Amino acid sequence: MFPQIKISQLTNSNTQIIKYQSLNRDIVQEQLTRRIAGEIVVSEKPGETLKKWREIFHLSQKEFANLLEVKPSVVCDFEKGRRASPGIGTVRKFVETMVDYDSAHGGKIINSMAGGHTNEAIVNIKEFTSGVTIEKMLETIEGEILAGSEELIGRPIYGYTMVDSLKAITTFNAFGEMYGWSNERAVFFSGVHYGRSPMIAVRAHPVKPRMVVYIKPKTVDQLAPKLADMERVVLVKTELDEKTIIEKLRYLK
Repeated sequence: MFPQIKISQLTNSNTQIIKYQSLNRDIVQEQLTRRIAGEIVVSEKPGETLKKWREIFHLSQKEFANLLEVKPSVVCDFEKGRRASPGIGTVRKFVETMVDYDSAHGGKIINSMAGGHTNEAIVNIKEFTSGVTIEKMLETIEGEILAGSEELIGRPIYGYTMVDSLKAITTFNAFGEMYGWSNERAVFFSGVHYGRSPMIAVRAHPVKPRMVVYIKPKTVDQLAPKLADMERVVLVKTELDEKTIIEKLRYLK
């Protein structure tokens, strides 16, 4: 005889599956949102990048403007570069509008990209709801400053990304994946041996983070602080491990 299964057991099981599917969809949507936003933020021509993604989501300028509740000329001006480069808040609104629209219409674009563009180099990434000073970050991670003036240390950052140093240097095709919503952030590099390569990679890209942190480096080459000073990036090292750092930063909002 087959064991009897209560209706309540089936209902609970189905509910758990639905919750899991919903959570997974939210994660995929957030990852895609970060990817698009990051690409716009670091682009040398953000208007053209915005246009590219608008067209990927099959939205005309008029349709996109209606969703944003602005005039089509506003969208056109951004895409043509006739307006100043969009700030964090504007980029967030643009990207979330496109992604939410697609989600509400079956998620065809989101689903087509799900799982197709992840980067193993990223260990952890987080955005802050408001600016956190570099000074506060230093205190939280017990950091030691290797390069950076008082002026730079007083600037706010709006998030952080933790990456595997070797994988980041060898696999990143675009730093947009690392920058999330904004490049005004701290980038943590783990697995640092001499500290030269991460700063060379940062210098080679036109958009820079405000802060670079080496996690338990074996040693730091003299070139790294010099490059940081040239690029006006605060360079820091910490002896805390990745897990401890993530736990401490969890309380920064």
